[in-house]
Amino acid sequence: MAARIYLVIIVLGVLGGVGWFGYQYYTSSQNAIRTLTANNAKLETAQKTTLAEFEQYRNKVTKEIEEFKAELVRQQQLNDDLGANLKSVQEANKKIANLLANTDIIKNSLADPNASEERINEKVDEFFRAIGCASGGECLLPPISREGSNSTTNSSGNTGNSSTSN
Repeated sequence: MAARIYLVIIVLGVLGGVGWFGYQYYTSSQNAIRTLTANNAKLETAQKTTLAEFEQYRNKVTKEIEEFKAELVRQQQLNDDLGANLKSVQEANKKIANLLANTDIIKNSLADPNASEERINEKVDEFFRAIGCASGGECLLPPISREGSNSTTNSSGNTGNSSTSN
C-alpha cells in the first residue's frame, strides 16, 4: 500500500510538473504572441508610412527631373539664340573692320576736320545709345545735340567752340 501511495504521489508530482511547465509554456507563448502582434502592427504602420513617403519622394524627384529637362531645353534655346546673336555680331564686326580698312580717317580729317569730327561724334553717340538700349536703358533717346556755348561742356565732354580746331 505504501508503494501505491508513493506511486500516486510520484504520478501526481509528474502530472503537476508537466502541468506547471505546460502553464509556463502557455503564458510565455501568449506573452510572445502579444509582443509579436504589437510589433507586427508597428511594422505594418511603419511600412505604410514608408511607402507613402517614398511615393511622395518619387513624385518630387520625377517633378524635379521634368523641371530639369525643361530647364535644359530652355538653356539650349538660349545658347542657340546667343550663338545666332554672336554670328550676327561677328558679321557686323567684319563689316566694320572692312569699312575701317577702306577708310582713311587721317586723310578725311585733314581735308575737312569739322565734318570728320561731327560724323565721328554722331557714330559714337549712336553707339552709346545702342549700348544703353541693349543694357535696359531708354531705347528711343533723341539724338544728342553737339551745339553749345563756348563756355560750357557739350554732351561729348569737349569744351569750347566746336567750329575751332586745336
